Amino acid sequence: MTIEVLEKELKEGKLSEIYLFYGEETYLMETCTKKIKKLFGDMIKGINYVEIDDTNLEQLISDLQTPSFGYPKKFVLVKNTGLFKREVKKKGAGFQELRDKICDYLKENGEEMKRDNLLIFVEESVDKGKMLSCIEEIGASICNFEYQKLPNIVARLKAICKAYGVKIEDSTLKYLIECVRGKLTRLNERNSKTN
Repeated sequence: MTIEVLEKELKEGKLSEIYLFYGEETYLMETCTKKIKKLFGDMIKGINYVEIDDTNLEQLISDLQTPSFGYPKKFVLVKNTGLFKREVKKKGAGFQELRDKICDYLKENGEEMKRDNLLIFVEESVDKGKMLSCIEEIGASICNFEYQKLPNIVARLKAICKAYGVKIEDSTLKYLIECVRGKLTRLNERNSKTN
C-alpha cells in the first residue's frame, strides 16, 4: 500500500484491523497513526488502548487476549520492537522464541484478534522473514514510509499552507525543504522547539 492510498482510505474513514508502518519518513508515519487514533475514537490507556515497545513486548499476546471493557475494540500500538528484523543476536536467545510465539498466535487467532483489536506495528525498518510473511498472511495493510521526493514534499507543504490560508511561493518551500534536508520530521521538531 502506498502512502497516498493509505491517506485516501483514512480520509474516507476506512480502517483496517492490522497495520504495519515502517520507513524513514517518520513525520508521515506519525501523522497517519494520529489519524487512525482519531478515527478509532475514545482511548483510555490500559482499558482500550495499549502501547507495546521492546521493554514490554512479552505482554503483547496477553494484551491482545484481554477484552477492552466497555468498548467494542482495543487499540494496540506496537512500536520499535525489532520484531521484523532478521538480526536478533543483540536481543538474546529468548527474543527469537517470543517472536515465533507472537507469529503463531497471530496466525492461529487472526480473525478473533482482528474482531477485538486494532493493531498497528510501527518499525524503523523491516526485513523479509517469518514475521513479515505472517503479517502478510493474516491480511495486514502494509505501508513503507520512504523519504518523499521534492515535488511531493512541496505539494504537501503547499496543501498545509493553503489550509491555514497562507500563500507561499514554490521557491520559498524549496528553500525551507533544503534547510531541513528533506525530512518533514525536522519541520515538526523546529516547530515544537519554538512553542
